[in-house]
Amino acid sequence: MMTLTMKKTDTIDDRGFDQSLSLGLILMQIILSLICLANFAICIWIRFDLDFWEWVVEIGWYTYWNVMYVVMIAMLLKTFLLGLGVWVVYEERTSFVPVLCILHVLMFVLHLVGAVLVCLYGVEESQLVKSELHDVFLSLVYRWDEDPRASRILRIIQEYVGCCGATGGGDYLGVFKEIPTECRHPVTGNEWDDGCEQALAWWLEPWTVTLAGFSCFICLTDVILVYLYLRLRRQLNSLL
Repeated sequence: MMTLTMKKTDTIDDRGFDQSLSLGLILMQIILSLICLANFAICIWIRFDLDFWEWVVEIGWYTYWNVMYVVMIAMLLKTFLLGLGVWVVYEERTSFVPVLCILHVLMFVLHLVGAVLVCLYGVEESQLVKSELHDVFLSLVYRWDEDPRASRILRIIQEYVGCCGATGGGDYLGVFKEIPTECRHPVTGNEWDDGCEQALAWWLEPWTVTLAGFSCFICLTDVILVYLYLRLRRQLNSLL
């Protein structure tokens, strides 16, 4: 087992082993654990944000939550894996290093899948998310006069996000409905330029960029950690 006590300029233990790599690995994994927990907290915030929660439930669009769960679970699993890594490095359990490497490779895939999915369903340029939201909002427009809950939530989203219908005011005119006041800018009175399928996707982008960006960063650290684990194992085995 390694010892964490050292002089300022001396990391060589009694066996003649330089502990600088071990100490660096422990510190790196602790920092990464905090980053993963921070991203897990962001996922919890997205899941229980009161405004977005109401929108999701009322319009029946759960796709963004579903793809976010992949990122959330990956961050939680990575936190436990990093904790295991700290124990392995501290106890110098070289026999566990291959297991850690395999698990980090699997986590690399999971983080990458999460990043791709959240981008596919959380950015303005994605045709997948716009196609889903187009059907959702067009259905709300069609039920505008008959379903008070549909008109209520559509009014809220249009006013909050700054959008109109699925693709614009023409969605209302196409089914012989009056364009609601929520489709207009409260000051200028001009109709919003974008439909809600595009505006809501744009509204989700800050969350999406944060989750996808950190997922890609964690993917990079998986590669680095595997290299450092193997390097540490070689150094420890050379002492035998």
